Amino acid sequence: MPRLLHTADWHLGKRLHDFRLLSEQREALQRLLDVIDAGSPELVVVAGDVFDVPVPPLSALESWAWVVEEIVGLRGVPLIAIPGNHDQAERLAMNAGLTERAGLYVRHDLAGAHEPLRVAGVDVFAVPFHKPPRVRALASGAGADAAAFAVGGSQEIGDFDYDAAMAWLLARARAQRDPTVPSVLLAHAFVAGAGEEGEGEEPLMVGGAGAVAGGTLSGFDYVALGHLHAPRALPNLPTVRYSGSLYPYAFGETGAKSATLVHLPDASGGAVEVESAALEVERRVRVVEGVTFERAIRDGTALREAGDPRVDDYLLVRVSDRDPIDHAQSRLREVYPNSLLEQPVVEVRPGARSLAVDARTMSVEDAFLAFYQEVFDEPPGELERELLSEALAAGDEEGLVSGS
Repeated sequence: MPRLLHTADWHLGKRLHDFRLLSEQREALQRLLDVIDAGSPELVVVAGDVFDVPVPPLSALESWAWVVEEIVGLRGVPLIAIPGNHDQAERLAMNAGLTERAGLYVRHDLAGAHEPLRVAGVDVFAVPFHKPPRVRALASGAGADAAAFAVGGSQEIGDFDYDAAMAWLLARARAQRDPTVPSVLLAHAFVAGAGEEGEGEEPLMVGGAGAVAGGTLSGFDYVALGHLHAPRALPNLPTVRYSGSLYPYAFGETGAKSATLVHLPDASGGAVEVESAALEVERRVRVVEGVTFERAIRDGTALREAGDPRVDDYLLVRVSDRDPIDHAQSRLREVYPNSLLEQPVVEVRPGARSLAVDARTMSVEDAFLAFYQEVFDEPPGELERELLSEALAAGDEEGLVSGS
């Protein structure tokens, strides 16, 4: 039985808020190499979103070059990749003709998406991410085979009708399928019934449009999908799967990450066998909630004193305090260096004063003095008054401050 490894949504170069994830991505890619070494797949497929932005940083390009050399160059395992909605297709496929001779196949051309790529005894139909207008233009272009319009005609592919666009592309692909060879559809899309698009993903579903029906993907032994970051199969369609992302890319993505090993039936028949292979990375992404700020500080201090590595996780601390917290983020990062603070509710303290005068009728100096008193609950000191006087004088010279 031919074996392949299905992975997707690497998003090389991505940040988690203001944290760079280069080392975590490298570690996850090393775990992917460990899976290849243990599972001995004859083919690796990457279902889009190799990079996080169309023009990736040098560090992301270096990670891509390194892992391709490890998989294709050193292990001799062919790799097929398609661009996702984050990738710039032509840039990802640069020098594709040359790299294919070495075993790296980057398929970005919709016009050839119906043609199977036979690698390691498997026919892979590689369908890059596409927007419906591009498919409509392809369907109505000069020289298109009239038989390929059997899916309702190009005029029925609306600007946001991803299902009709995919249906048109796959009708052409099925016409080229050899039933004696295992077939894999490699695509990057949002499929209805697979769950919600997470906060770490760039949404394709807008106003009810953007989804592809699960039945549209029928006719292949296995469907390797990218876009959704949680590993999952479609309900009642166990061979239509998302492998999930390489690493959590949002605080809502705290579930386990994995790649998918697929055993395909050979000419003698049999069922597709699927197993998940975990991609464990030391630094995790976690959410702590329902605690007070002081409790979070105490817990973190105890972990640090015990040498617990969890203090270095990427952490969202959602506190229950309702009063303002002085210097909260800096204090939190003294304990948890890779943390973000979220305080959902901040209440104005009882009895807080409000300005009883109209600032539009006050002098600039009086407005400042009233504002300072309100914020700090005490009048400004001598130094603050001197600084204010200097600022007002400088403003008068520039004609920026009026007396009232």
